Amino acid sequence: MTKGPLEGMKIVDFSQMMAGPFGTQMLGDLGADIIKIERPTTGEWERGLASMGELCAGDSPFFLAMNRNKRSLTLDLKHEKSKEIIYKLVADADVVIENFRPGVLDRLGYGYEDFSKINPGIIYCSSTGYGSSGPYTKRPGQDLLIQGISGLIDCTGTKDQAVPMGTAVVDASTAMMNVISILAAYTHKQKTGEGQRIEVNMFSTAISIQCQEAFSYLNLDQRWERSEAGIGAPWLSAPFGVYPTKDGFMTLAMNSVPLLGKIMGLSELESYQDGMDCFTDRDFIKRRLETKTIEKTTAEWLSILAEYDIWCGPVNTLGEVFEDPQVIHNHVLQTMHHPKAGEIKVVGFPGKFSKTPATYRMHPPLIGQHNAEILKSLGYSEEEIASFQIDGVTELKK
Repeated sequence: MTKGPLEGMKIVDFSQMMAGPFGTQMLGDLGADIIKIERPTTGEWERGLASMGELCAGDSPFFLAMNRNKRSLTLDLKHEKSKEIIYKLVADADVVIENFRPGVLDRLGYGYEDFSKINPGIIYCSSTGYGSSGPYTKRPGQDLLIQGISGLIDCTGTKDQAVPMGTAVVDASTAMMNVISILAAYTHKQKTGEGQRIEVNMFSTAISIQCQEAFSYLNLDQRWERSEAGIGAPWLSAPFGVYPTKDGFMTLAMNSVPLLGKIMGLSELESYQDGMDCFTDRDFIKRRLETKTIEKTTAEWLSILAEYDIWCGPVNTLGEVFEDPQVIHNHVLQTMHHPKAGEIKVVGFPGKFSKTPATYRMHPPLIGQHNAEILKSLGYSEEEIASFQIDGVTELKK
């Protein structure tokens, strides 16, 4: 069985946190050979990031969520011998990806210019917070900070309280943009043999996923503010948003206000035929609808509203998500064995391939798990590998 459509692609991965590793995991799921470069002893920084104060068998659950189908090689990047090893790795690699602050790897001799001399066909993806140049290059590129500076937070919440997204949406979007860019460059390389440098940054990505709002702002000269009652987006009319029910919450998307008024027995809403009135009076409309949605359970409302083809849905907890029949049908969850954590459940690759499906070949690696294996593949003898530990280049793993 094929490992996937990217079988044969070799990637040297210097990235950390989500914007890099989530993307390379996707490439690994599709068959690419990912060699993850980590610090000796402690490994990638995110290995120690706790979730609500907890680790999973000594590793961060966030790390375990984004690093399957990779081999771990620990190296002291400042050691001269490490440079020799990395240059050997890059010599026949297709892709290098890194998300250090601009200039860090260049100063160590691991920049695009260094690697392209060794391998002219190398694709070098730099994933940064704000770009490789400009006034913000020294700022920390972290998801919450970029949600704020990009305008994402300003579009979420109520008039009195802006609210960040509940997940790292900028990191995830940037990871996907890295994947798209790498695959485009890889296609070009397959046609021409040429490598190239790719630059992806979180700030630009965060703006790009707001393309609808940006177009309205730039071309219609529209200015808006968040609603008092919590309409789900500040540029949309009622009823768009989240509504309380007798046992939880439900969502209402773009729907006819008069029809909702008729269904819920709110005659004062049946006169709202003009879209502008639904926007101007959005807070009034939402608050009137809330007086009715609270009277029935979410399931009761979904059953009633389905008869009228109203766009609505439940607000699920994660527990409810993983019990959802569509989630089960789609095989979203996969099970893997980890040598320390035992059986772990992971969220699989979301796409389906009829001939070359995603595979889950290797559990998230232990720190430096593949040191000896990778070094031997580069032609180093057991004596040389042992000397690397003595010299502090890396460490040996049993």
